[in-house]
Amino acid sequence: MSQELIFTVLYIIAFGAILATGEILHSILKIHTEYTRKFAHSTASLLSLTFPLVFNSYHHVLAMGIIFFFVLLIAQRKDLLRSINDVSRTTYGGVLLPVTITVSFVVSVWLNDTKLFIIPILILAVSDSLAGITGEFFGKRVRKIIIYKLQLNKTYLGSSVFLVTAFIISIYTLHWYVGNYSTKTIMAAVAVAVGAAIVEAFSGKGLDNLTVPMTALMILLMF
Repeated sequence: MSQELIFTVLYIIAFGAILATGEILHSILKIHTEYTRKFAHSTASLLSLTFPLVFNSYHHVLAMGIIFFFVLLIAQRKDLLRSINDVSRTTYGGVLLPVTITVSFVVSVWLNDTKLFIIPILILAVSDSLAGITGEFFGKRVRKIIIYKLQLNKTYLGSSVFLVTAFIISIYTLHWYVGNYSTKTIMAAVAVAVGAAIVEAFSGKGLDNLTVPMTALMILLMF
């Protein structure tokens, strides 16, 4: 058995443990689904950031992505995994997460550029989760975003948190890989943060789990 295959098995066990922990938090400790969803979302995303340290090719990650896509799709259809599916609204965020992680990793391997994976997934894990928690916690006390007569299901506070954290993630990660704070680096960080924040504000039904990282990825490709 190859080393990468062994790590694949270990990752599958680890991701399964994250889902199981979410079920315990929700079912036994009665933690609200919005928070157990964010726990699973953020923890799985952060764990996936170690992929570049382990895998030289994308094949095992692609296999895991397909496995968890169908696991989460079946769970959603059969009303299983209540810690992520026990919500009244329609959301596709759970099934889109493994798709996003897989696509980002595949692109980064194809182009031999690890930051194309690290930045989008970090923004997904940190910025998107913090914005969601902030909006959920303060949602009834702060204004939602209104553009002309269109009211978005996002708050100014949540989107501001997203923008600031996405910029911090982008600028520091780009500096780590590029080695300096050049004008190009700063412009790239600003573009990623602003572009991702705008897309996040307009993305509903959990689609931001796909649209936000893909927007960040496409903007990075322009630099």
